Amino acid sequence: MSILLRRLTGLRGNIIEKYCSVSFDVWGTLIDLNYMLRRIAYVAAEKKRENVNLYTSKVLEAYEKSKMLRRRNPEITPNQLLEKSKEIMAEKLEMNIGAVDNIIGEAFRTAEVDKAVYQDVIPTLDGLGRLGLKIGVTGNVLFWPSRLTISLLEKVGLSKYFSIYVFSDEIGYSKPDREAFLKYAETAECEPERVIHVGDNVVEDVGGALSAGFYAVLIQRGLNDSIVVKALRSAVINDMRELLRVIEQF
Repeated sequence: MSILLRRLTGLRGNIIEKYCSVSFDVWGTLIDLNYMLRRIAYVAAEKKRENVNLYTSKVLEAYEKSKMLRRRNPEITPNQLLEKSKEIMAEKLEMNIGAVDNIIGEAFRTAEVDKAVYQDVIPTLDGLGRLGLKIGVTGNVLFWPSRLTISLLEKVGLSKYFSIYVFSDEIGYSKPDREAFLKYAETAECEPERVIHVGDNVVEDVGGALSAGFYAVLIQRGLNDSIVVKALRSAVINDMRELLRVIEQF
């Protein structure tokens, strides 16, 4: 056990009094989205017997176009976005939606745990579990429904840490809509001001969480430093394990 974790464990009573739950975004936060998109491209290229680099470009183009669709059409429902994004992917890969669903399903079934999960995730979830905090997920959907994401969390060994799942295709709200975060707090049976949300997107994760009264932590791996801004109830960390320090400093 690290020195910080030993210290936090000693402060467990104060932490439980101050915080109720920690919510996580999935893609880009717990699981490497780029790895999964490239995995989809690899399976598609194999099926079509085409160059994998070409199909990687196609999949990434579909992703950017779908993200833009969500940004420019805030009125679109999560399930409408799910269907539209699959249509965009099908068009880019020049195949029907059924074939896209099959390719995505195969990519998820064949994903490699050590490549999918960021190395700083499990030690952090272990530490949070020892502190007695409720841990859950607040996620959006694009290309595939939340049931596939949950199945991948089970496959890679992360689902054992989570007791709360809130996904846009199930609740009808997408991040950064504050209603998505308030639904998480309701499901976790926590006051919003006692919930910390962690994600990799400034608008969807940080903006949405703060608008609902949560604490917000932005994970940006590759930055040189981490910073806590207590007045804004927010922090930027460059390693998920820094979350344990943030919990003490907020």
